[in-house]
Amino acid sequence: MSQRAAIQKVWDGMIPIELQLAAADAIELLASAVLPDPFQTFYMLIPRINYLPFITGRVKEQWLDPMLALSGVRAVDGMTINESDIWFEYNGQPLRWHYPAGLLYDMLVSNVAHGEPELPWSLTLHVRKFPVRKLIPQPSTQQMRDMFMAMIKEADFIRNGSTKRVMDLAKSDQMQLLDGLEAHSFEKYYAIHSIIVPLHDAKAVVVSSGSKARSGLPKAIPLKFYMLSGQEDVKDSTQPDISLFHVSQLPVPLTKEGSEPMTVADAFRLSYEITDTSGNAFITNCACLCQGITIPWETPITWLTDNLFYADCFLHLVVVNVK
Repeated sequence: MSQRAAIQKVWDGMIPIELQLAAADAIELLASAVLPDPFQTFYMLIPRINYLPFITGRVKEQWLDPMLALSGVRAVDGMTINESDIWFEYNGQPLRWHYPAGLLYDMLVSNVAHGEPELPWSLTLHVRKFPVRKLIPQPSTQQMRDMFMAMIKEADFIRNGSTKRVMDLAKSDQMQLLDGLEAHSFEKYYAIHSIIVPLHDAKAVVVSSGSKARSGLPKAIPLKFYMLSGQEDVKDSTQPDISLFHVSQLPVPLTKEGSEPMTVADAFRLSYEITDTSGNAFITNCACLCQGITIPWETPITWLTDNLFYADCFLHLVVVNVK
């Protein structure tokens, strides 16, 4: 399988979700907590690599608006729904809309690392009382597009020491990248992504530092680890609290001293400044998730960033206790 084909398989990864309208919102909109047939539940597939603001329009158009129309609720009654008011909740936790959907799933569905994912993913949808203290307010497709461009620039700076590759994109190319992401069009997105992050020969990593510059390899890997604080005290049945996740972001070099490829375990030790043997024991008791896949700790980080990156060009790695 070519690298492009492997990247497209990751791009095509989906999560089936089950949406139910929050009872309090249903009462406010319809004067009843019981929704009319056939609107009690809404099912859809969402891309792992994409963001919640890019699906709210479809949810509103295909579920909420027809439900209100069937119920006779009119805009003049003041019962309108704005996309920027929509937010999602899982087991009482508001979902951070600027995180990729797949990352949220890997962080919060506690049995993913055990091979027992929750499918469909059951979420509660809210259209009132936006939790401004827990979420960035006013999510919209335009705000998400703006935030995504900022993330792409950050990743470019980590990889190359500047944002030149992104900044040199024509305005039409930037729009194509964003349109491809929002519409989940691989061809549109990848045509521009391949300019920002050109393919390289992974075997070229094990070379001298002078050769690295000539080979076009990145200076460092854009990578974030997400680990639940106090993880040693967390039981399998405990629902992870997203506010307790510690996020470690550190530019990770491609190789260790002696030009050996940097592994996931090496990157984890570097990110959390682990130098003693107790850290090795901790790693043994944990699993590392990326794109819903349990990644062997000995995996070279360059292979991972070439094949399992998210749309923002970062590697998002979730570390969970499995013992």
